[in-house]
Amino acid sequence: MRILSWPLIRTRRRPSFRWPPTALWGMSTGFCRPSPQLFGGVWPGWQVVKSTKGGKAMCGIAGVLYKKGSGPVGEDLKRLVYGIRHRGRDSSGVAIFSSNNGAGGNERLLIHVRVGSNPSPQEIDAVLSTLEGLLEEEGGEILDHRVAGTILGIGVQYSGSVRKLCYRLDRYKVQTISIGYELVIYKDLGTADRLDVVYHYSRVEGTHGIGHARLATESMVSPDRAHPFWAYGFADIAIVHNGQLTNYWKLRRHFERKGYRFRTDNDSELIAIYNAHYLEKGMKLQDVLEQSLLDLDGTYTFLVATPGELGFVRDKLAAKPLVYVDTADRVVLASEEIGLRALLPDMESMTVEEPLPRTAATWSIDGGRQLSRLTYRAVGME
Repeated sequence: MRILSWPLIRTRRRPSFRWPPTALWGMSTGFCRPSPQLFGGVWPGWQVVKSTKGGKAMCGIAGVLYKKGSGPVGEDLKRLVYGIRHRGRDSSGVAIFSSNNGAGGNERLLIHVRVGSNPSPQEIDAVLSTLEGLLEEEGGEILDHRVAGTILGIGVQYSGSVRKLCYRLDRYKVQTISIGYELVIYKDLGTADRLDVVYHYSRVEGTHGIGHARLATESMVSPDRAHPFWAYGFADIAIVHNGQLTNYWKLRRHFERKGYRFRTDNDSELIAIYNAHYLEKGMKLQDVLEQSLLDLDGTYTFLVATPGELGFVRDKLAAKPLVYVDTADRVVLASEEIGLRALLPDMESMTVEEPLPRTAATWSIDGGRQLSRLTYRAVGME
């Protein structure tokens, strides 16, 4: 008797052309995306994106966590993300957690700011002068800074509100990419290998991290819309996401009423703020991820990283792929097995696991693991 593996129902191949108003309703077609130009394509303001074989063009996500120690997280993420580059070449990025980034626990806060290509000394001085003035009001100071590509990294001593500092920087048009005591984010246009040539992130060691290869389908191609997304206004929280939220605007208005701000129109940014909000309220990451399965509508799989944990969520349809290998020394996750093999070429003795629908799981840097699968139930946010 032949046993069929899940899913039992497979969709037929979709055509490479969809009626544009479908995209205008906010439903992802996978084939159209907003264009800054109002010409070309099959509909004003939209341009056709060629589908991959089988009509499954989508982003790729990856993550790695070392248990009870640190390792070459930067190099691992480079291999993982490059291994799934066929899923998206518009942009790529990595988020790495390491105690070395802060160089002294909560004494040094690292701020990554976007600057222009080949920034002039005047441009850098303008950013530093703005930040210095804001820090002085809170009793902080700039400790050091360095430039790599279009990212200005600034180490500061600061004990005030991170959210207040972020929002005030935004008033001066300073674009923050990440803020954290352990978190650093490098992201830009192009693939993971190009990113490493500019930012040399493969040299960074850490405890864990996440990465992303992006195919832009619902917002423009730009460095600020590349993943990972840092939770704007919070320290040390980042996510990578493959999918679409159908209740994005409802949730965004919900959090804006609570006083949160958004830098982009990307639904992935909302996922980051959603997780950060409930973590700040004292919930455990596993509980937040389980709750997100009830609050977030759409088709999605995302990874979230905090200073001590790495977790994932796969929605009730499990339309967005994810596989992982959990070994004695580390856990490695990717959208496809080909990504895992880019890092783990000898996988014959390893078990590759694929999460079921409505599954949330977390791993901690001290070796702990939690995994749960939710049943259907309807509850709303607070």
